[in-house]
Amino acid sequence: MGVALAGRVWAGGVGENAAPTPGPTLRMPPSPDHPPPATGCAVVVLNWNGAGDTLACLRSLREAGDPCRVVVVDNGSSDDSVARIATTLADWGVPCTRCTRAAPPPAPAAEGGFAVWLLEAGENLGFAAGCNAGLRVVQALGCPFVAFLNNDTVVEPGALGRLVARLAAEPGCFATLPMITVMGSDRIWNCGGTIWRVGLRRYHLAGRPREEGARRGEIRCSFFTGCCFVTRTAAFTARGGFSERFFFGEEDFELALWLRARGGHAVCLTTAVVQHRVSAAMGVASAAAADPRRARVAVHYLNRFIHMRLRLGRPLWGLWCAAYLPYVLLLLWRSGTLAALALPGFVRRLLARASRMDGVTRADFEAVMAGRW
Repeated sequence: MGVALAGRVWAGGVGENAAPTPGPTLRMPPSPDHPPPATGCAVVVLNWNGAGDTLACLRSLREAGDPCRVVVVDNGSSDDSVARIATTLADWGVPCTRCTRAAPPPAPAAEGGFAVWLLEAGENLGFAAGCNAGLRVVQALGCPFVAFLNNDTVVEPGALGRLVARLAAEPGCFATLPMITVMGSDRIWNCGGTIWRVGLRRYHLAGRPREEGARRGEIRCSFFTGCCFVTRTAAFTARGGFSERFFFGEEDFELALWLRARGGHAVCLTTAVVQHRVSAAMGVASAAAADPRRARVAVHYLNRFIHMRLRLGRPLWGLWCAAYLPYVLLLLWRSGTLAALALPGFVRRLLARASRMDGVTRADFEAVMAGRW
């Protein structure tokens, strides 16, 4: 099946310069009371100094009873994450195959059962590159579907199977995603959202009660986060996986704008639920910063302003900045992230760096975390 690259066939549809052709009759997934197994799906989970969260995530996948394969990518943890994960999996009786980027994983056993491949990256590759390393393992395992899942999540029973079945039922759908709730509450984090060409987005049902989302069933989306989604391995590989231009963050925004430009869409299935401990990974990454909240904000907006400059071109970017900056400043002031007197200096540094940088490397990210920007 093709892939949505410029002007070429993708997922049963066609390229951006032609009208879509009808796909086959939908094979609708079984009812929520009888969720299908997640057959043919591999799950990519990143770990960086977060074995506790990762093991809780793996436990939820294992207890769901799906015969899925999980690729845990250890992004150069400085603690005992690798040993702890491997030991715990052995205690659970879960098959665990350790591999590295230089050595491909061994040929998989026959389909069936829950198994883990533990990929030791050897260094902190960042989110996008770490996920892409996991994607290459999924390719080697021959799984037609791949799910990307944050390690600070708990997958509720039946969620993964429903997402895989819904994706398989519609060849023209690029991805499926669950209703993501805030862990420990009955509130929705998001159900995907809508994105516009100018770089604005709006989440569906953010902050609403979980029961309200459950009544929706399905929501068509043009934006979804990297927290959890399922897509076709071949399609995602052909578009190059996640963009590695930014060390941490912005990869979901770039993917959504890419998908929007090609007329693609995703579907949020609200009968599939994943609980998320929001921003746990960024919290670990920014823990050593003198001002963690300010550092997180700086990385977020540096990513965004660079990305939009590269996407719009410098003349249009100038107009975009003039329109967008007042909104950003209002958010920063109202949230208390920056004092009013600090805002002009923040804007000067942001625009100066965003106007000359073409991405945010690991060194850039660490410099911002350390306040050296």
